[in-house]
Amino acid sequence: MSTSDDGMRTKILVPDDAVTLQNSGLASSPLSDGTRRIHKRRLNQSSDEEEQHLPLTPVLISSSSDSFVSIPDHLVSLAALEHLGYNSETATRIWEYWNNWPPGEPKRETDNTDNGVLFIDVAEGHLDNSPDTCAENDVEWLHCMNLYGINRELQEAIMDPKFKSIRLTESCKFLVRDTFQLRNRALQAVQEASRERDMASRREASQPGQSSSVRSGQWSISNSLRMVPWLSCETALSEAATTAALRALGHTTIYKGIDQASITGLFDDNGNANFGCLVSPPRCDFSGRQADLYFAADREVAEHYACYIKRRSTCSGVVIIHASIPNSVMESLSAPDIQFIYWPSAEWKSLIFHCRQGKKLPSELQKYKLAKLVIGTICGKPNAVIGRMRSPNEITEQMVHKTSDGGNAVQYVFKGEDGDILLEESSSVTVFPLTSRQFEAWLERVLVAFAEYQYLLPTATSLICIS
Repeated sequence: MSTSDDGMRTKILVPDDAVTLQNSGLASSPLSDGTRRIHKRRLNQSSDEEEQHLPLTPVLISSSSDSFVSIPDHLVSLAALEHLGYNSETATRIWEYWNNWPPGEPKRETDNTDNGVLFIDVAEGHLDNSPDTCAENDVEWLHCMNLYGINRELQEAIMDPKFKSIRLTESCKFLVRDTFQLRNRALQAVQEASRERDMASRREASQPGQSSSVRSGQWSISNSLRMVPWLSCETALSEAATTAALRALGHTTIYKGIDQASITGLFDDNGNANFGCLVSPPRCDFSGRQADLYFAADREVAEHYACYIKRRSTCSGVVIIHASIPNSVMESLSAPDIQFIYWPSAEWKSLIFHCRQGKKLPSELQKYKLAKLVIGTICGKPNAVIGRMRSPNEITEQMVHKTSDGGNAVQYVFKGEDGDILLEESSSVTVFPLTSRQFEAWLERVLVAFAEYQYLLPTATSLICIS
């Protein structure tokens, strides 16, 4: 399939589903800029329930309607590049490169091949030879993003001061790439939801006696999702969700904020958890050369990460995962299976130094590689910062990730296959979806807290990290 072919593989909305949505006033026809407007309750598999405050009655589909969002009509398109976050000039340059692909190998994913170069890889590849920064100076970040050709909307999302403490845990280029991937997964989730609606419509059409909720655009995928036990009927920032750990007597609950499109393989058809989709690749705090499972001990850390995902990718479904482990299981673990390591110990500094630089662990640190579970302090700086160091002694308390009360944030890291099995066999997992209304309320609370902090700053005796 050529890039000029309006082919089925890259269409985000299945044609029959698109017609149904258009007829019901829930989507526009394709616009001249390669986008279309779609109702927020028809984005992904769970958006109907997460956006239930928005009316489904047909309204004027315009750029000013809060009920609709613009998406590209095709996953592979100029509009898709602009949706990812490139400005018009840069997107056009990348699109021309894609359309003038040289003959021979490698081929593109649209060239009727199973192993073609992915469009998202070409989009990310534009950043390869550009400079990077992890400086605390915002001007340097903006300079880099201008060199990348990033549009103002994405620059503002990444640089939002309410998320500065998280932003500075990574580099500029990493966060731009991560946002591209978030937005691309979100569009693929829209495509998958459209396919499911289309299949449901075909099944319904084969059963004339059934209702026509699908053909009228009223059918909700999220209703069927709610039948699975792992997806909570409560939302991520509801009181019931935020206090769930208090009610889980005799259990330790740990947390992870993540986009919903990343966890499609978290549960099999029988409801059994498979944590492979949650692993963090090296180099991480306690993982220099292998992928491990990272969870936050403090729910607010997971909330902060979840909200930063939503801030950077408004089409993404976002969730907070609770993994609840019986205290009896935790108490049954002893060295070498479980290890604890906290700031300001010299071992913590050394472990961070070696893992973040991808170095082989010295003999005194091998116990952290062999453990099933490592519990310890979170480092709040990116690999580029740690990578420039000559000694672990250069790591300071300013490099520790903090909670809102000024405490040191803690993580649970399940190491390798043994750690995966430990978590799989001992934990119960619940997924709480984050609604747009809760996200907006969270932003407002943090904005108020940030303003109060700025007002008190001249007389403050200690630094409060808004996270």
